[in-house]
Amino acid sequence: MYGVELMLLLSMATVCAGRGGSVAERNASYWLQQAQHQLATRLERMRDAGVGDMHMAKNVIMLLGDGLSITTHTAARILKGQYGGASGEESQLAVESFPYSGFSKTYCTDSQTADSACAATACLAGIKTNYGSIGQSEQGTHVNSILQWAQMAGKATGVVTTTRLTDASPAAAYAHVKQRSQELDIARQLIEELPGRQLDVILGGGLGKFASERKDGRDLVQEWLQANPDGCFARSLDSLHACSERNGSLLGVFSDNHMAYHLAAPVDQPRLKDLTAMAIERLAEQSNYGYFVFIEGGRIDHGHHETRAGYALDEMLEFDAAIETAMQLTDSRETLIVVTADHSHTLSMSGDAMRGTPILGLDESQRDLDGVPYSTLNYALGKWQSLNKDGKRENPAPFLSKTSYTPSYIRAKGAHSGEDVAIFAQGPQSHLFSGVMEQNLLPHLMAYAACLGQGVTLCNDPH
Repeated sequence: MYGVELMLLLSMATVCAGRGGSVAERNASYWLQQAQHQLATRLERMRDAGVGDMHMAKNVIMLLGDGLSITTHTAARILKGQYGGASGEESQLAVESFPYSGFSKTYCTDSQTADSACAATACLAGIKTNYGSIGQSEQGTHVNSILQWAQMAGKATGVVTTTRLTDASPAAAYAHVKQRSQELDIARQLIEELPGRQLDVILGGGLGKFASERKDGRDLVQEWLQANPDGCFARSLDSLHACSERNGSLLGVFSDNHMAYHLAAPVDQPRLKDLTAMAIERLAEQSNYGYFVFIEGGRIDHGHHETRAGYALDEMLEFDAAIETAMQLTDSRETLIVVTADHSHTLSMSGDAMRGTPILGLDESQRDLDGVPYSTLNYALGKWQSLNKDGKRENPAPFLSKTSYTPSYIRAKGAHSGEDVAIFAQGPQSHLFSGVMEQNLLPHLMAYAACLGQGVTLCNDPH
């Protein structure tokens, strides 16, 4: 696996590299072998340093904050503390207790800055691909996700998200499409094909893609119920709780589109921590071999796209609560928890604000060259620039709130940014998730820890 074929692929990547990557990078085999090579190098380095353990992960929980940049993490930490009446900077998010952390490089094969489709394919299927593609290489070769690897090992599996279930990140767990916009086909694949049809827990939004928006006349929810006569279908928090009294598979779809932002949600919409608790408890009962579950805080990204920092940070705190729930419901001696992001966003936190300055408010201690105060949080590009009719900055104070647009430097739709994102890990083999790595290495590390897939694992490692 690490011999002549790999060296040839790496050589091709070096010779052909240029705009849009290389010829070799179009192949799934390049990325799969590259990841296995990275894994072998990482294992050797850890052994040389005397770091490691021999515990296998029975369960794996992967939590992904969509658009969770480092600035989002820092600002949400401060907001969490300020909600509790403190100055905020000294607060802690759940992942800050994890023993290991690192960074991943998020670029796609054809793009310096990733979207959720290519990034989630890296996180779940172990290859990099084109911007917008899901579950397949640039060349079009379909690749199995780690959820399918887990099913082949007899584990229970689940997908949880606050977005449409057919949105890019959750779709990478089970679908194969050239363009993420093919959501009607993604919905069909979830119900008809592997690994979707064997998922034990499916929780999220996007009911329209399964019924009312379809042009083929199919009702995929009814088809799921027919295929899962012992299953339970939930549409609200109460019906989700009612499903806890029944065995079998669980499908919950809580909105026609994306689930509502927590700040604007109806009382009968479950929170992400509710979905997380139900998924973990249900999956733990489904198989003696353990489980793999993918959980996404998907609307962090949407808040950023709208350049509404208040929404984005609140969704991050919802994600934080889900992480706390996962930690409370599992034993770190047998469950590997990995927390990361698919890509970053252009939110910045700048200036010399005094300790305890409201993170969503105004930095009253400073002025720009025209004597106008500015907010601590801004976007490099977004929907609103605080300019008056003469093109000069207005005081943004009257416009700042949890739900308002945050000032930006370039008038445009909020967009992703291309810097590395953080990784946090605890549990068996969590030491492998430190340092800087390619994003497509992540599922190979999880597979190693839980003895999944066809690559090197803890169970077949000759060392």
